[in-house]
Amino acid sequence: MTRMLARIWTLALDFNVDGAAHRIRFNLLLPLALFAQGLLLFSHLDLLDAWGDEIFTQNVVTRSLREIVPILQHDIHPPLYFFLLHGWTRIPLPWTGIAALRAFSAVMALLSTVLFDQFWLRRWRPAHRGLALALFVFSPCLLLYGRMARSYSMQTALAIAALFLLWHWAKNPRAVFARGLPAWATLVLLLYTHYLPGLAILAGFVLTAARRLGLIRMAAFLTATLAAYAPWIPTLAGSFDSWRHAAGYDLTPSPLLEQALKLSFAITSLSIGESFAPVVLLLVPAIIWIAWRGWRVRTPRPSPLPMVAAAAIAGYIGAVRWVAWPFVAARLLWLLPFLILAITIGLLRFRTPARSALAAAILLAFASSTFFYFRRENFVNLGYVAPVREIANRVRSEASPRDVVLADASNADSEAIRYYLGNGLKLVPLHAGSAVPVKEATSAADAGTIWIVRNTRDVSPGGFLTALATEACRGRASSETFYEPYPAWERAAMKIVAGIPAPQYFYQLTVCR
Repeated sequence: MTRMLARIWTLALDFNVDGAAHRIRFNLLLPLALFAQGLLLFSHLDLLDAWGDEIFTQNVVTRSLREIVPILQHDIHPPLYFFLLHGWTRIPLPWTGIAALRAFSAVMALLSTVLFDQFWLRRWRPAHRGLALALFVFSPCLLLYGRMARSYSMQTALAIAALFLLWHWAKNPRAVFARGLPAWATLVLLLYTHYLPGLAILAGFVLTAARRLGLIRMAAFLTATLAAYAPWIPTLAGSFDSWRHAAGYDLTPSPLLEQALKLSFAITSLSIGESFAPVVLLLVPAIIWIAWRGWRVRTPRPSPLPMVAAAAIAGYIGAVRWVAWPFVAARLLWLLPFLILAITIGLLRFRTPARSALAAAILLAFASSTFFYFRRENFVNLGYVAPVREIANRVRSEASPRDVVLADASNADSEAIRYYLGNGLKLVPLHAGSAVPVKEATSAADAGTIWIVRNTRDVSPGGFLTALATEACRGRASSETFYEPYPAWERAAMKIVAGIPAPQYFYQLTVCR
């Protein structure tokens, strides 16, 4: 049994297909998986309101290629995803706006499935291959981030290929042109898509394959990589500076507890998604235990496990330093295929009845998370389902041209509010440097009603957001409307983790007349 599982990890588990029925069943696995995945990915692409990063994506790709480069250099994003998306917007599509950009991410998610199957599952037995494909295709995490107008699914596709090709070359270091060149090209493409997975996989490769490749080959590989990436190295250096000084809001009072929260949320998101029934949380430890059982299978040398593990550790360190807890899983989506591999192999270590029951439980949990996703319910990060469009429509329909809109830029999406409001109303973002603009806008002689769109939880330093809002509404009659109530279990969890009473609602609209 151990030997069989080891051969699975190294793609050496050959299958014997006897009879036309078996061949048809095997050949249909990938098309059926892609068909099911396509139905999920392309259904109702405008389900969730656009958010700030997606709006940035749209603003960039609608420019000319010559304009895109300096914008990205200032914003420190690599250009490949934006270049491809710029071309995508020139194709006649059945979608428009943000939905059309999300469709490109859905295509990249489908490509991830193809590469995952062809690189990592192609030699598996049909039943084992089908199980791994089902777990990947129906992953709620892939559904959530594979439908966003960001490069997450493209990073995943390239990471799947890069890790396989680099490991494939490490098995035969002398095949520089046949194996090393494709591996190098894929890694460079990944670096031009996003720094985090590119650098993490590069680090994993150097740490685990340097001895097998030898000093000369590894030095040549790194030199070629630096040469290919030379045009973007100054921008990469700027991103390192931003990474060192990154400061996201914390939910907990303790740095150690915050790290535990980030790790727990990332594991939960990658395993059962972010829109689940509370009872499904009980399945997360079981999934991690199953993955650990799969990860511990002994493999012949050279094994891909050390490279994947080193890349995962490097990627996680980069992600948790870069972003706040709700966004760690998005930056680590490229690790999802390898978690699925570990879960599948862990399931195969059980006897058939137990394996079937556990697989059914996991897929049922996936189905429930997908159900809640399409109903916009039970999201842990309510920012993804915040009714920004609804709030903006109300403000736009009731406000006069003299009114002023103040938008929380610390813990709410002021860019999305601006996007859905459109032109015609004065909007001032609330941040540390906006005291003077807020005072000027709200104290002007012709200032009308003041509308304040904000998160109910003030995470701004010193509570300046609340102070600005209070000052702006001084002497006016105010009324409040609340949106997106927190589930009871989440409020209880926030109280335990943060040590303070949790708010009842996520968003609020204050009207000062």
